[in-house]
Amino acid sequence: MNDYPSAALRSFAVLGHASAGKTMLTEAMLATSGRIGRMGSIAAGTTVSDYHASEKQHQISVHCTLLHTEWMGKKFNVLDTPGYSDFISEGLGALRVGD
Repeated sequence: MNDYPSAALRSFAVLGHASAGKTMLTEAMLATSGRIGRMGSIAAGTTVSDYHASEKQHQISVHCTLLHTEWMGKKFNVLDTPGYSDFISEGLGALRVGD
């Protein structure tokens, strides 16, 4: 990773309802930027952000996960959040740190 001035840093949360595709969007961002070799699969339990056993078992995001990548001279900090209202505190916390 390179050192970036604050003007080149972007932090944002990916929020939405359950099964909207938030995790797969973040997988696509990581794959497109070259951070990972290929996109993972929720069904196979190979996504970067859903790594807890409970997330793999139930095939849903339970925790907010911080991901990062570089693209076009900028560093992006991406927060993948759960969509179910049972885990709303995870999304609210992500909103506090996003730009």
